[in-house]
Amino acid sequence: MKKLLLLTTAIAVSILTFAQPSQGTMTAKIKGDDSSITSVEFIGNGEIRKEYDDGAWHNYFYQSYKSKSNTDYPGITYVYSGVIRYENNQFDQYLIGDSYYEGVPDPDWDEVVALLNTDIEGYVKNNHYVDIVGELSDIELTDDPDFVWHKLNSVSFNTKVTYSEKQGYTELATGERYYRVRLYSDGYKEPWKSFNSSYLKDKVDKNSFEIKEYTSEEIEAMKTLWEIDEENKAANILASLPKIEVPTFQSGKQLFYYTHDIIMTKDNNEILAYFYAVADPEKCFVKCSSSLMTKDAKEWVNKILDNIEGYRIAHCQYPSIAEEKDHKIRFYDRKNSRMLTMYGEKQEDGWKLTEIEFAAPREDEYAGLRDNDANCQGEPDLTYRERNVYKAGDKVTGVFSNGEYNGTVDMADPSRNRYQIMLVNDKPGKKYWVDEVNIKPGHVGKNIGESSSSSNNSDENNSSSSSSSSSSETFKVGDKVIVKTTQGDKKGKIIKYASHKYLVKFNDPRLGDTWCAPSNLSHQ
Repeated sequence: MKKLLLLTTAIAVSILTFAQPSQGTMTAKIKGDDSSITSVEFIGNGEIRKEYDDGAWHNYFYQSYKSKSNTDYPGITYVYSGVIRYENNQFDQYLIGDSYYEGVPDPDWDEVVALLNTDIEGYVKNNHYVDIVGELSDIELTDDPDFVWHKLNSVSFNTKVTYSEKQGYTELATGERYYRVRLYSDGYKEPWKSFNSSYLKDKVDKNSFEIKEYTSEEIEAMKTLWEIDEENKAANILASLPKIEVPTFQSGKQLFYYTHDIIMTKDNNEILAYFYAVADPEKCFVKCSSSLMTKDAKEWVNKILDNIEGYRIAHCQYPSIAEEKDHKIRFYDRKNSRMLTMYGEKQEDGWKLTEIEFAAPREDEYAGLRDNDANCQGEPDLTYRERNVYKAGDKVTGVFSNGEYNGTVDMADPSRNRYQIMLVNDKPGKKYWVDEVNIKPGHVGKNIGESSSSSNNSDENNSSSSSSSSSSETFKVGDKVIVKTTQGDKKGKIIKYASHKYLVKFNDPRLGDTWCAPSNLSHQ
């Protein structure tokens, strides 16, 4: 008898422990907490879960439900789907649920389409927009639009549209795509102001797509919607810029100095207009476009425009040159520490700019750069000289610091615009690399070991002053001069004269003292 009593007690305790509230009890609780609720529908029979919470095990009872409430608008009902939780037949908490409205009329489709067409890129998403070629079909509702009114000013639904999209490098895929769209307004029955959309990848049947094969060149030539948009934006920007006149540049040097002057003296709109005019069409613009710059070109153009103050503080009007070639020039900043590099290419209509490499100084460097004129140079000679081209065996005259000597071309180095020459009467096998600018055609100088009729008979009999028959200018020790070098013009001062040559101490401390022929000197 005692055992039977204990068993009965255990069963009773178990039933009490796992007891669950009745639907009537839960309905009363839900309606009691929100008087606007008119009906409650329970979904399923609920479930008991054993969970560890706050350091102890609990037996929770979960019940899903759906409640409905009237609104201020006739025929429109507010629906809430949630979960209520009990423990030991006692209410514990509500779990956050979802809500929507029933009975709201579908949105006017003409208004919806008008809004979507204002932002096709936003509708199809950027990762598709950049590959879409040609026109889109009309946007339509799917057979099952599944309208959901999340709020009285926001509704979502399913749409479909057909378009052609680049697929790889040689294919164009045409087919129907699906998007879930959500609209937003300021209030019920107010005009739709914005939307977002999501691509319904699972609904798309790629096996139904029409695939056409093309060559990679043909695919590349097909402009996408994104490219057309970007080109139109660029064309509008270009049309808004001031009209400027740009000369035809006969040399890279002319282009580089003119470009530097534009950046140093003009406002941003004029600078941008100039870049559009002189940027190389093949390297700086998207294929078949005269207004849409490539990503790389935009980057270097914007870097200069965004740091125009730093550019001007860092550089002299005529900077010293670190390196100069036909297709590029490296300008030093005022401290001769940081370099600015410009690149160009010769085209049929003159030289064009391909790139500018510029490292903007920090603001804390401005003070050390501003008004530091020690390394600034004089105005360069930008006169264009047609270059001579020589071949092996041609008779030439090499211009050296100690005179002009007859010789013969042994080989050419076109990449550096120089030639290797052998001088008449020189030691067998001895050769010299000479820049083209320091070579004259034919034998117009002297041979090694022979005197020249043009030589000045006076020698180093005056260390303080002299003149040279090979130069129309007269120089003396102490004169400030500009020296023509293979790396551009350099400023310096004459400190000694001997054997028709001048020893120049350069302003740039990194350059050693150099003996120079008077033909390579000019007064500052």
